[in-house]
Amino acid sequence: MFSIVIPTMQKDVEVLNKLLAQLQEDESVGEILVIDNSCKGFECTFDKVKVLVQKENLFVNPAWNYGIKVSSPEYPYFGVLNDDIIFPKNLFKDVKAFLDKADESVGLAGIDCAVNTPKEQFDTYPDDCDTRFEVMEKLAGFWGSAYFGNKKNYIHIPEEMKVFYGDHYLFTYNIKAGRQNYKITNISVKHLESLTSHSSKFLSDLFKQDRKWCIKYDGVEHQKLSFLQRILSLTYYHEHYVFCILGLKLKFRCKRS
Repeated sequence: MFSIVIPTMQKDVEVLNKLLAQLQEDESVGEILVIDNSCKGFECTFDKVKVLVQKENLFVNPAWNYGIKVSSPEYPYFGVLNDDIIFPKNLFKDVKAFLDKADESVGLAGIDCAVNTPKEQFDTYPDDCDTRFEVMEKLAGFWGSAYFGNKKNYIHIPEEMKVFYGDHYLFTYNIKAGRQNYKITNISVKHLESLTSHSSKFLSDLFKQDRKWCIKYDGVEHQKLSFLQRILSLTYYHEHYVFCILGLKLKFRCKRS
């Protein structure tokens, strides 16, 4: 069964409660740990839910660490979810079945759900579908919107990395440990996208800081190109294309429809 960790700033409690109701009914979910970074607290009647109100904002990556740390050892698997997302109701059962069959070579499985869903479409859950798992050699998209794995494969993210690159860090270190990561495909999700991490100078500065620490700790970054790639190449990294010609880098954001 899963321990589910959900950091929240309570930007949309209606969607959060719809997610919690879905998880409450799921037999694959043993407990739901809501890390309340808004520090306000909120009432929840679901018996699987534990609302952990913080004295100050932990930010996203430290909240993931904290949730995994305090989760019950009774449940071998974890899931880390955004608070602005709902899923097909068969998803967690399918992911659990995949992890039950996994051997030591399997690391984490995550969802790329970068497409924004209008709020008015959250009145129903996405239809059940034939969940599939594809090997991922490189990280792309918003993989950290929802990812799952065995708790023994979770690696504590450095506390200096607050919001960004936590999924990148976990993805990379599972590969370094000899494990293969997977992308969950052939499903539809409803996702408000960047509900909390909206654009601001504060978050822009935080992004730069987190990237610096990510490079320091795992040594992997799209800017580390070979000599030939620096002469002429087009690479993709974290929702951006980076075009290099004669040492000059041009960065373009990839907008998905």
